[in-house]
This record gives sequence, C-alpha cells and structure tokens, in this order.
Amino acid sequence: MASSKEIKRRIRSVTNTKQIISAMEMVSVVKMQKSVARNLASRDFSAASAEMLAEICKGINPESHPLLKQKVGVRKLVVVITSDRGLCGALNLRALKLALAEVESGETDFIAIGKKSRDFLGNHGFNIVASYTGFGDYLEFKVIIPIIRQITNEYLADRYNQVNVVYTHFESGLTQTPKALQLLPFLIDFGCTADDNLTFEPSKAEILSSLIPRILETNMWQYILESAASEHSARMVAMKNADENAEDLITDLTLSFNQTRQAGITREIAEISAGKMTLEAN
Repeated sequence: MASSKEIKRRIRSVTNTKQIISAMEMVSVVKMQKSVARNLASRDFSAASAEMLAEICKGINPESHPLLKQKVGVRKLVVVITSDRGLCGALNLRALKLALAEVESGETDFIAIGKKSRDFLGNHGFNIVASYTGFGDYLEFKVIIPIIRQITNEYLADRYNQVNVVYTHFESGLTQTPKALQLLPFLIDFGCTADDNLTFEPSKAEILSSLIPRILETNMWQYILESAASEHSARMVAMKNADENAEDLITDLTLSFNQTRQAGITREIAEISAGKMTLEAN
C-alpha cells in the first residue's frame, strides 16, 4: 500500500490537473458556441446554393460543363477534414476510418485538411497531394479559395475521375457524425424538365462557369464549419468527462489517504500499548 505522503502528493497532482481541465472545458464551451452559431448561420445559404444550381441545371446536357459530366474510371481524390489538435475524443478517428473506406487499391490520393489527417495518412504511407493546416478556431472564407482551385485543377487535368470529401457533420452538442460525400462531379438530376418560362441572361453555360466554382467554395466552407463545430463540441464533452473522472479519482485517493492514515494511527496505538504492557510485565 502506498504511503500517506505519496497519496497526498497524487491528490495534489490530480487536483492541479483538474483545474487545468476545468479551464479547458470553459474555453471549449465558448468556442463551441461561436462555432455552432457560424455553422448554423451558413447552412441555409449552402442549401439554397445547391438548390439554385439544381434549378439551373434542369434539362441541360451534363457534357456541356467539365465539372458536371461523369467520367469513366476509379481514380479518386479524397479530401479529409479533421482538426489540428487532439483532446476531442474519437472524433478524428471516426472520420479517418471512414476516409480509409474510400480507398480504392492504389487508385486513391488524399488532400489533408488538419494536422491529424495529414499525420495519420502520411504515417500510413498514403499519397497526400496537399495538406492545409493552421486555420485556427475561426477560419476566414478566403482560405477556401486555394483549396478549391487545387481540387478543380486536378480534376480538370483528368488526374482523377471523382473527388470525394470526408468531414464530421454536427448534429448536436453530444452527436457528431462522420460523412463521405461526392464533391465532383456534381450529383444532379439532369433529367428534370426545365421551366420554359424562365429566361437566362447571360446563357446557362456562362452562368454555370461562374457559379459552379462559387458553389464548390460554399460547399467546402460548410464542410469545414461543420467539422469545426463538431471538434469544439467533442472537446467540450471530453473535457467534461475528464473533469468528472478527476473528481472521482480525487474522492478515491482521499478515501485511500484517510484509510492509510487511520491504519498508521491504529498501528502506533498498538505499538504504544504493547510497549506499556512490556514495561508493566517487567
């Protein structure tokens, strides 16, 4: 059994750790609230953009635009969005596990967004075309532009037949779900009948050439916002659980300390009594 001095030292150590965890939890709560607010505010705009693109694409030939037509082949580019930092439970692991399910034998390359995906994929020998890290807690929209530019350039150069994205969708403060979606080519029902009462000026082709890159940027922006909100929510829950575990550990250590001290007092009393009886016997 550990000595009372050692147990007391462990209690002091766990108490100091608990204070740090409590501070991290409060910081995570603030960041989570801001991230969730930005994410929810952007969702309607992202959904409306997708609806607008689907409406414009009604009745057109998908071969009319290189980012719409389907390609033959299995060579795939997967964009994996994770966090730069850990301490958020199994959030990144679930996203990376889903990303690995996208791998076609030797025919899949990756773009890593976040240090966790970059390090994991690099350590496991996967080909990383590019990595983007250090966005901070509240990234700006302008950081999306070079990412989308690289994705579209790779796709238009026919290096890949399909581009997918893996991210973590924010459901609630307690639930975050990893998802894999096709980014390119766009999944649109081109067979729908166009509204003949609508007149487009300029032409649909010109509108699409300007609109599609903007919608790609909007979609990627939304995926990163979803992942950021999920990250801060998962970290808040992880810190809360760690704080509760530290409290339980302090309680157990305090009980062990009291038991050890009581055993020491009982032993001293027994030794004093035995000494007294020895003296009286002599």
